Amino acid sequence: MTDQIFDKYFSLYNYEKYPANDYERYKLVFSSLNQHNSEIENALKWKWGHEGKENFPEKQKALIIKVQQLWGDFTQTNATSSPEATFNWWQRRLPKTAYITTAYITHLVHHAAGIPIIDQHNFRAMNTLLKDSGKTATAKKKPSSWNDIVQLKQFIEGLITELDNRSFGDIDKFLMMYGRSIKDRKPRTTKIKETR
Repeated sequence: MTDQIFDKYFSLYNYEKYPANDYERYKLVFSSLNQHNSEIENALKWKWGHEGKENFPEKQKALIIKVQQLWGDFTQTNATSSPEATFNWWQRRLPKTAYITTAYITHLVHHAAGIPIIDQHNFRAMNTLLKDSGKTATAKKKPSSWNDIVQLKQFIEGLITELDNRSFGDIDKFLMMYGRSIKDRKPRTTKIKETR
């Protein structure tokens, strides 16, 4: 991959939708592991692209409440000792559909260990870039396991070396935007009104 391709997609990252200062604050608050975490709602809304919004899906509102209820218990366990233990603890307690949220909480708690934010976009980007380079890509369309996070972490570490030591965060932003750009989009169909 060239610097030109990197720069093209990296420049598309939306800092208004995902404010960097807020994200840095969330990492500090979550990784401090204080029993009281007043940033849970804001941090999750940031991840879901709902920063500053009050009107967003009820399922996500319920998930915020669930994380808030569990946070204090989590901080008192040995599940905080490693990224994988954190991921497994939350995965057992949140709905299966909350994989991305589980992985994001793990990232916030263990960001210093290089645990990436994972989602369908950067996972798709990784698989496409691996395939394009002739390397083996996973057959999965969406991430769903701890191993997927480990694979993405290793992939990002490889790109840091390949791209003149760009930062982990910059590569994450690039992968997100590149992955969005290559998403298969179903063509929109319009209904034609019958006229008489």
